[in-house]
Amino acid sequence: MRHERHYLTFPFIALFLKRGIYLVANRRSESLCANLIYSIRSSGCQLPIRLIPFGGPPVRSSLVLENVELVNVRDFSSEAHQFVDGLQSALTGCPRGFLLRFLSWFGDWDEFIYTDNDIVALMNWERLFEFLPGYDIVHGDEEYTTHGRFNYDQPEAIETMFGAGSLLSAFTAGHFLARRDERLVNDMRLAMGWFREHPAIPKKHDQALLHVALLLGQWKILNLCKPPHNWLSPWAGDYPHTLALAQAMSGGARISHVHYSGGPVRLSLPMADLATACLSPHRRLAGYMATGCAEFSGWYRARHILRRLRARCLPKW
Repeated sequence: MRHERHYLTFPFIALFLKRGIYLVANRRSESLCANLIYSIRSSGCQLPIRLIPFGGPPVRSSLVLENVELVNVRDFSSEAHQFVDGLQSALTGCPRGFLLRFLSWFGDWDEFIYTDNDIVALMNWERLFEFLPGYDIVHGDEEYTTHGRFNYDQPEAIETMFGAGSLLSAFTAGHFLARRDERLVNDMRLAMGWFREHPAIPKKHDQALLHVALLLGQWKILNLCKPPHNWLSPWAGDYPHTLALAQAMSGGARISHVHYSGGPVRLSLPMADLATACLSPHRRLAGYMATGCAEFSGWYRARHILRRLRARCLPKW
């Protein structure tokens, strides 16, 4: 048994572990961040929350600032900064702000949850730590059903190198529980080297690197969406509307959160009402009106076309 799991023999030791929630945000994501924090607290979770600034204009929301400890990135060790620098050189497709989530492994909490902002808590996340003893990572998502297409340009090469079924251990980097462990950090350093040695195989983002580190280090992980737990998928796109989610939960199935997976949540989309839970009726109505105007004017469609054109043309300039 590894030394870091000795507290399994003495369950009372878990009472003395320092735990908390890390998130990364700035002004651009503060509305989602505020709703995330509102959902965490209204679910009964009292874990401390630390906010690592993403960069750019800082968060101003009073709801956020009253519930978090603002972290100064400069207060982390030189080792932590060197680690993020290494990530940035290996993950060329990932903005540095996204990589600041890895500072969670250099804090002073023994166990932690990292969560993206585009998430709504549906239970008390303190209860999730009951599953962590004996594991390096605990998560609940269905990334494993995507066959690696979001993590790799050549997903078949992963199974050739690491064995059949290796893609089934992938997890979403947007929400997970982990232990602060130097062994995991060293495995992620090995993964950076692997990225440089095999540049054609992975997509250059943090989620792919976490999976490669998992494979190299043979991390022990628990996915609550797999048997025997069979929790519901957290991806909002799996539900046509909130009623479908409520009906899925009515039979006793469990779910820890809803994840909107990237970018601002358009209020015209299914399940978007959960992302506005912290708003007053007046502000929610104003949001729906603004979204409706953008939808009917064709603004969203035009913006999508412009972004695709820019993505295609910029490399040629």
